[in-house]
Amino acid sequence: MKNSFVLLFGLVIGAVLLSHMFFYQVRYDQVAVRTTFDKADEASVQETPGLKWRWPWPINKVTLYPKRLQLLEDKIEELQTADGKSVIVRTYLTWRITDPLRFYITLKDQAEATRQLSSRLREVRGLISGYRFDELVNLDPSKLKLAAIEEQAADSLGAALDQTGYGIAVESVGIHKIILPESTTEKVFETMIASRQRLAENALQEGQAQASAIRSEATSARDRILAFAERRAQAIRAEGDREASTQYQTFARNEEFAIFLRKVEALKKMLDHNTTFVLSADSLGILDWFNKDPSQPSATQPRAAKTRATP
Repeated sequence: MKNSFVLLFGLVIGAVLLSHMFFYQVRYDQVAVRTTFDKADEASVQETPGLKWRWPWPINKVTLYPKRLQLLEDKIEELQTADGKSVIVRTYLTWRITDPLRFYITLKDQAEATRQLSSRLREVRGLISGYRFDELVNLDPSKLKLAAIEEQAADSLGAALDQTGYGIAVESVGIHKIILPESTTEKVFETMIASRQRLAENALQEGQAQASAIRSEATSARDRILAFAERRAQAIRAEGDREASTQYQTFARNEEFAIFLRKVEALKKMLDHNTTFVLSADSLGILDWFNKDPSQPSATQPRAAKTRATP
């Protein structure tokens, strides 16, 4: 029983080894180059996924390459901008294998492709040095030139790779990160502070100008209103004087009656809101007119002098 188990296990291991020697698998995201004695041609490229047949090494050798997009990030490096400021930049590119046969003939593996692309990616940094600092770092998006730099770098690198015939294509080139050194950061802060101070001064001057204009307009409006009110008051006073002169002439004909009317008018105002006054009849001078004896002379008429007989 034990020998049967060992035999079965050996047969399984042998079958696995034989299958590995005579078969290989191509996934849907891969392409294979099967060479015969290290020679490859158009028939060597296998792009259809599935299980494939081969002769054992050294007759056939299979190299698998990915179809997917690949990312390459370069190391961080300090650069000088066109206006003499320092920035720390990290760039990247995305690429894919477009011609597996040419890729195998020229580069063989992905490590060599990465080395070639890294050396050419460093040449892109020269494009960044041709731009000013404010075109790389700015709060106003319209002044940034990062998109133009990336597009120019992708076109330049793509044209260079087409001439080499590596069988790879660059999809995009970008700037992953821009870091400011300490010296540059201090200068940037100084520039930002000066810019904000200028903006504050401009805003203050504009506010003062607007305040002066508002005060001037308010003063002018006040003067116009006061002049109009003064003219209107003079007209009202003149009209009142004319009406008063007419009333004075009427009241002058009978002064006592005019005084009586004024007292009645005063009582109407005092007793307007259901107010009750309890006063002595003698304290109301307005009732003197009702209690006056007609036979007695009025206050305006001279009384006759009394005579007294002497013995």
